[in-house]
Amino acid sequence: MTPASTVAIPAHNEEKYIEDCIRSILQQTIQPTKIILVADKCTDRTVEIATSILPVERSTILRKENVRWNNTYSENLELARREAVGEALLIVDADMTLPKDFVEHLLPQLTEYASVSALAKTDPSQGMLNRVFSIWEKTHRIAPLGEQPRGGARAISIDALTRVKGFRDVFAVDTDLDTRLRQNGYKVRLDRTLTVLHRRRISVPRSVRGQIKAGRARRELGISGKRTVLHSIGRLRPFVIYGYYYYPKPKTAPRPD
Repeated sequence: MTPASTVAIPAHNEEKYIEDCIRSILQQTIQPTKIILVADKCTDRTVEIATSILPVERSTILRKENVRWNNTYSENLELARREAVGEALLIVDADMTLPKDFVEHLLPQLTEYASVSALAKTDPSQGMLNRVFSIWEKTHRIAPLGEQPRGGARAISIDALTRVKGFRDVFAVDTDLDTRLRQNGYKVRLDRTLTVLHRRRISVPRSVRGQIKAGRARRELGISGKRTVLHSIGRLRPFVIYGYYYYPKPKTAPRPD
């Protein structure tokens, strides 16, 4: 018997991508029991588009107007977790499109692993920088720690997630979760046989912001400055160093009750 599951879609002004994302979920060979869209202060047509597509009887749209955590993406995931039903929580970023067997492929693996991530590949059809980045992504394989699971398209055991007290207010929420799961005796996996398409168009400003965020995340995770510099040079990501050493830390915000 297929276990019940919930798909969580965190979204902030994703009108360009949300329709394709949701339709790829609705085309799954095994349908999730519930779909939750967390609309994070959306000012575009994201909610309107989602409302027109999502099946009313098994979907929920959480409209978040106020941010209480430092890291709004982490907060979105925690809000979805608290509304989830079933045995598995599947996280799907709003700019992802899924193969039809995404749910079918991941759910059975949760008997062995607490979390299983699909391999996200950049959509090369979205422009020149996307084509360049899709080639650069192959360097993940030669990273010092190997290619690590990422959070934009994954399945998580709700029982294991509850035991480690859900998502925390941290920047690198996916790595933080994997670390805590491992510390509690669980296994996590990156399934390279399952790929999802990351459709967001890459620009130079977006690339710079992404590198700065990666530097912040590495500092938050306690990765050494030496390793960060080597990573930045070896992977041609100079702004990671700036994010690690110079980017200001956010002010502390209260965690929701």
